[in-house]
Amino acid sequence: MTNSFNRPALVCNLRSGSSDEALVGRLIEICDAAGAPLVRTMILPDDDLPSAAALEGDGIDLLLVLSGDGTLNAAAGALETWSGAMLPLPGGTLNLFHKTLHGDRGPEDILHDALAGKARRVHPPTIFCDAGRAYIGVIAGPTTAWAEVREQFRSLSLSGLAETIPDAIDATLHGDGVRILGSDESFQAINLTPKPDRIIAEGLITDSAGSILSHGIAWLGGDFREGPSVDLSERRAVVIEGKGSIGLLLDGEPAELPSGATYRLEASPLAFLATAPAAS
Repeated sequence: MTNSFNRPALVCNLRSGSSDEALVGRLIEICDAAGAPLVRTMILPDDDLPSAAALEGDGIDLLLVLSGDGTLNAAAGALETWSGAMLPLPGGTLNLFHKTLHGDRGPEDILHDALAGKARRVHPPTIFCDAGRAYIGVIAGPTTAWAEVREQFRSLSLSGLAETIPDAIDATLHGDGVRILGSDESFQAINLTPKPDRIIAEGLITDSAGSILSHGIAWLGGDFREGPSVDLSERRAVVIEGKGSIGLLLDGEPAELPSGATYRLEASPLAFLATAPAAS
């Protein structure tokens, strides 16, 4: 377990699914009661994400990040050289990475344990590529077009859904497939998930109207990994090929890379705090 921290700061994204000012107030109270008042509070989108130099200059040793997976990824990407530790607190819709560190616990309980020294300092497995680093996983291929449908669904835009759903279905049916180097079988999307000693690769199945519907439902629910799939391989590095640029989602955030890019398993250079028991 870690020693207690005494100079925390907070980043909060109030646009995330389950973050609000009342919860921020409770977190501030927990820090005060533990004798570790917040040095800085940064509220997105009005404030910027902190840099490693800024945190070092303020002597901050623990960064609380109350957000969803996308904001967490962006914050972590800016702090890979920082010597402190990040404590992700679930404040989004799915909170997939948070669950790998804390299970299904709430942000107040997580913070209580961290400030009491009841947390482990970890460097979790990630997938690193030229487009960035993913803590949950990477999805590559034309069905990443469903991500735009998901955003229109979240914003309750009927006109946006009417425009993006046909495009996503067309990409799923007719987009250029992707494949792992050395394999002849292509898929409309390949999902990569980091594990401590390997990357698990899965090809998403889109060979029927039923499977396309299943993917659409999975995307609208936010977790693209729940669509029908087939296991492809387990390895420490994966090369994905296709025609031209390949659409990507890194922890749900869009990007793209050319065919032949490599996706490598790496431990996170940034330390995180985990409150769930270590896996045996």
